[in-house]
Amino acid sequence: MTTQAKDSPNTGILFWIPAIIGSLAQVGTSGDNSVLGMSTHEFIVQLGASMDQVQMANIVYSLLAGALMVFGGMLGIAKGFKRVFLAGALIACIGEVLAAVAPSMTLVVWGARTVMGTGAALMVPSILGIIVSLYQGKQRAIAFGAVGAATGLAAALMPIGAGYIMDHFGYQVAYAFLAVWFLTIFLSACLWIPAIPANPIRIDIQGTLIVCLSLLMFILGCSKISVWGLVHPLDPPFTIVGISPAPFLIVAGIALAGLALVIERRVEARHGAALVPQSFVTTPQVRSGLYVTGLIFAIFGAVFFVNVSWIMVVAGYNGTMTGLAVSAMAFPMMFTSIGVPRFFIQVSPQRIVTTSTALAVIGALLSQLALTPDGFDAPIMFIAMVAFGAGAGGLSSQSAMIVSTALNPRDAAQSSGIQCSTRNVWQAAAVAIIGSTLLFGTTANFKDAVHSADISAPTQAYVNQLPVIGFMSNQDFEDSIGQLAATPAESRLLLHAYKQARLKAAKYAFWSLILIILLHLPGFLAIPKIGWGKGSDQPKPDHDASPHGLADDRL
Repeated sequence: MTTQAKDSPNTGILFWIPAIIGSLAQVGTSGDNSVLGMSTHEFIVQLGASMDQVQMANIVYSLLAGALMVFGGMLGIAKGFKRVFLAGALIACIGEVLAAVAPSMTLVVWGARTVMGTGAALMVPSILGIIVSLYQGKQRAIAFGAVGAATGLAAALMPIGAGYIMDHFGYQVAYAFLAVWFLTIFLSACLWIPAIPANPIRIDIQGTLIVCLSLLMFILGCSKISVWGLVHPLDPPFTIVGISPAPFLIVAGIALAGLALVIERRVEARHGAALVPQSFVTTPQVRSGLYVTGLIFAIFGAVFFVNVSWIMVVAGYNGTMTGLAVSAMAFPMMFTSIGVPRFFIQVSPQRIVTTSTALAVIGALLSQLALTPDGFDAPIMFIAMVAFGAGAGGLSSQSAMIVSTALNPRDAAQSSGIQCSTRNVWQAAAVAIIGSTLLFGTTANFKDAVHSADISAPTQAYVNQLPVIGFMSNQDFEDSIGQLAATPAESRLLLHAYKQARLKAAKYAFWSLILIILLHLPGFLAIPKIGWGKGSDQPKPDHDASPHGLADDRL
């Protein structure tokens, strides 16, 4: 199975060049998400975007990438991970060019983010597939840690660089820089990643379509709760028996996902390969590893949607200062991602995961304590971001090893797709749930405050007829109520009510994140208790993980 990088010995820089290229590609994809989060204010000002559209830009990418990355992992097995990686890098480059030149938020969401999501769906699973194919044992653990560290490096450097570029040249130049980055990755991979033989398996198109549709319905339903309403309709495009369509989409998505698992079991029994092999579903350790993988990106999604938005929109930080604030999370993540597998290889993975989870809970608790009506308490927020980063880095150092060591070689390589899909699906779900909590909570809290305040009847009637009160800066809120014939005293009361409603909703959002984190704990029971350096990193024999497992030379 292992193909040496340029036939080099397994020491020295040549041996690690494929892992370095893969890590730099991860820097690009993670940096893309960071730049998107940093672009919130620019999108609002230059393109007239709403927070709902910004949320949708996050979700469209995560939805497409999450749905198609399982397919990307299978395609890597069938066509060769290098070929699929190159295709993904080139498509990602095109997506960044579209983001740089898009004249409207609609094109950003449905053009640039759609293309970028497709490119990432091909490229990112290939990174893990290349590592599984080229590295073994402790070297694989270090390579996986390097990819996790790359995520932290991107979160540290990309926001600072992007913030500086956006402050001085505009967000378009930041996306142009990312386009050049992915083009460089493409050219480097052509030269330095060795060809990885394909395994001619049947591509599961039927499974891909069903899974994509189920995820589309589930994530779209979650993301639109704050706009369409949960039960009582707010501003939906249509209703179903007088109820918002959001809960119907969520339930239908879950039902279709269950049907997909049944169909996939039959497909694998008939053809020997499926989009979702049974080993992914029935192996407890694999499920635990996927829970860890998803939790990392649920944390990421929450931090960039709430913390970063609060820092930029409420506190009014510019791009460079926001990037520096984000680096308080990024550097600890980078150090723990690469440091834990290097220096704590003997420690129980389960202990590392539970400790990292506790750090993430601490980060959420401190974040909600740090928020103020007009900004945040900087020292508390700094500690919160450090805790988030250390926790996410610790989880990242273990997730891929937990999954890959439970599977036979072919399924371990194909698992790159399900791991990457889990990342994006969890992030999309977290952004949908926490974003809905923030936006819907702000609306409900503000209307309650206005109802009980000493405000004129016309003003109360105007507020009550608004379907959603968006997340915005104090100045933007004052501008939005400028059309009201409110007295200065009423305007001050409305602003105070909005700031308190926004603050309360943001704290609800962090409590939602804590609940999401804690719900993962029962899923960690199957994580190995023996450190990877004590023998738990050995791959499973083919017959242990899948009835259709293939030997190493089949890859």
